[in-house]
Amino acid sequence: MVIMPQSKVTRSTIKRFQEGHADAFKVIFDTYHAQVYAFSLKITKSTIEAEEVTQQVFIRLWEKRHLVDLDRPLAAYLYKITRNNAFNHLKKIAFQQQQTAELRMLSSSLLAEDDLSFAECQKLTNELVDSLPEKRQIIYKMHIEEGYSPSEIASLLGISQSTVKSQLAKATKAVRGFLLSYRSASTLALLLLF
Repeated sequence: MVIMPQSKVTRSTIKRFQEGHADAFKVIFDTYHAQVYAFSLKITKSTIEAEEVTQQVFIRLWEKRHLVDLDRPLAAYLYKITRNNAFNHLKKIAFQQQQTAELRMLSSSLLAEDDLSFAECQKLTNELVDSLPEKRQIIYKMHIEEGYSPSEIASLLGISQSTVKSQLAKATKAVRGFLLSYRSASTLALLLLF
């Protein structure tokens, strides 16, 4: 960045700026704003980021006005502040993007883990159902997997409807108990089915 000192920014203007006079700051701002913005844009390659860096530069200049050396060119001080702020701004953006990417990866990982957990839970539930007494297993599968009502099951199997309801209650209790003991997010979805 080549910041050319302007005749408007005199030693007395800088002195008044150091003392906190807003009118002196306005003269400095008006004189150097376009050059600071152009240098910020050259580093950040983004108009939005360059505007933000330029704003940060002038805020920092105001906050650190007591550090401005009257015997050195203000342009050199602005160059240093602009360069540092622009690179720090880019580092901050890169860090935020990295954090966002890591959160996405973690989220994807959790979803994949949850899918695995769901599949594992389903497999274990099927094994549990297969281990039920034969009649209870048949009644349970007819109701849950095939969608028969208790009265239809009773009619098809030639047993009383109360026996079907009793066997269904016992099978459902066993499956729910298992799912509650498994305690993963995936089981919540399965519990809604039972």
